[in-house]
Amino acid sequence: MTTVSNLLTKRFRITLGAIIALAVITVSPNVQAQTNRQDRPNSGDLENAARASWQPVRDLSQTTIKRRPQSTQVRLVDHQEPTLAQPASTRTTVERPTPTKTASVRPMPSARKPVSARPASASIISHPVVQESVPLDGEIYFDPIHDGGCDAMPMGCGCGVGGCHGTCGISMGGCDGIGCSTGNCCNGDPMCGEYRDCDTLRPCVTICWPQDGWFSAEYLMWWQDGMDLPPLASTGRLSDRAPLANGTVLYGDDEVLDGRMDGYRFDFGFWFDNCHTWGIGAGFFGLDRETEGFSGGNDNSTLVRPIITVLPNLADPTALGDLEEAVALVNDPTRDHNGSLNIDVNSELSGWDLYVRHFTRGQSGCACTGPCGCPTAWCTRSEHRFGFRQVELDEGIAINSSVLIDQTPNPALSFVLNESFRTRNQFNGIDVGWFHTRSIDYWNFDIGLRLAAGNTNQQVRIAGDTVVNGTAPAVSGGLLALNSNIGTYERDEFSIIPELNLKLGYQLTDQLKATFGYTFLYWSNVVRPGDQIERIVDQDQIPNSNAPTPTDRVFPRFAFDNTDYWAQGLSFGLDYRW
Repeated sequence: MTTVSNLLTKRFRITLGAIIALAVITVSPNVQAQTNRQDRPNSGDLENAARASWQPVRDLSQTTIKRRPQSTQVRLVDHQEPTLAQPASTRTTVERPTPTKTASVRPMPSARKPVSARPASASIISHPVVQESVPLDGEIYFDPIHDGGCDAMPMGCGCGVGGCHGTCGISMGGCDGIGCSTGNCCNGDPMCGEYRDCDTLRPCVTICWPQDGWFSAEYLMWWQDGMDLPPLASTGRLSDRAPLANGTVLYGDDEVLDGRMDGYRFDFGFWFDNCHTWGIGAGFFGLDRETEGFSGGNDNSTLVRPIITVLPNLADPTALGDLEEAVALVNDPTRDHNGSLNIDVNSELSGWDLYVRHFTRGQSGCACTGPCGCPTAWCTRSEHRFGFRQVELDEGIAINSSVLIDQTPNPALSFVLNESFRTRNQFNGIDVGWFHTRSIDYWNFDIGLRLAAGNTNQQVRIAGDTVVNGTAPAVSGGLLALNSNIGTYERDEFSIIPELNLKLGYQLTDQLKATFGYTFLYWSNVVRPGDQIERIVDQDQIPNSNAPTPTDRVFPRFAFDNTDYWAQGLSFGLDYRW
């Protein structure tokens, strides 16, 4: 009985469990559906969540099956393309999230066609937005290089040459240390050392500067060929003849004005075209008047003016007779002569030119230079010049002396002598030249060769007078300037003026350059005042009273005495281009 009871109890438990399980299975879908309806958010919440969690990604799902999309396409939403066989009713509508912030992307240099959007009728799915010209991961992007740019330093001469991008940097003068985009002009010529402004020509209603031009100013520190002078002051005769034998020359008998002469030089002009092929310019230079002199007398020392006297043949006054060293006393207390002597010598050089310049040839390349041997861009530019040039050399010698002779018991006798010898050389001629520039980094080296050929107008002016006892008028003639040579003399001579210019420059800014240079100038066939003085004097012409002096004497004589002239020196300046 007990066994039967236990068996019935066990079967009842199994039956009851099966019933409960069946009930749970039956009720469970309805509960789950109700739960899903309660927990699922509305469509607005889905959209907000999608916007917050959106990140741009690329579609990599088809990388092993399909060809990679074009490099210009970047998918902002990763998705799988629906198949055409799928019914439209079963497709899920996806809202396209709108990014709240996008990074600006620079377009690629190469042109790419935009991807056309699929027509709206083809699918109700919003396709991913495609951004063009965005480099993919690992793709290298370069800014486009434009030859002949205009906003960098003019030193950029051919930096576009392959491999010429120095590794030394700015401190070592590498090519990357300077602006290189102005390498070439629009026609391919190097703009070596030239600042190029690519703006078009400006209309000019009122007075204005030309579009492209240059201006330079330099300080000159030059030396010139010294002026030869005869002996003009001494302590006695320049011979062994007594009295006052074997005197010492105090001034003259040597070159003077051979020291430093300061000056200035300007050059300016403008270009007719943007590539700086044709231009017109003008220049001017001048050396300050250089002076030198002598002053003596009115003391206990002996001061005389050495001369050579001529004793003419009485039968022929123009014939040269005996010559002998003599002196004109200025100061000699032992002979009752008290006087002073002042000699002033001066020289001044100046010139100007007007020229047309024409670019002829340019080159650029790359070379290993500098302490580190890094690749460095270089360029050269050559041009010819043709124009007109004028140079003028003005020089003079002034000799002033006063002598008081004590003739006790007779009245004292005084003489005041004023003499001058002046020369002027003015050259006018055609000037041709060749100029070459080579630039490396910020440095450039210029060499210029010029040759002017033309006419030199030579002019000599000799004047002299004597005032006796302080009474007027003055008597014509002095000691070395007498009636036989007093006057103005002029003639024309053919001359050439070659000139060499060397200049080293350093670019301070795009438009401003500091320069240091050397110039040598040579001038053939000039006259200088020291060469026009003759010491042979006919004593009959020397005034000793207020009476007129003879006019039929020939000594001292005048004759043009040509010589050559040179000037050379250093220059320090600034060169500005616009």
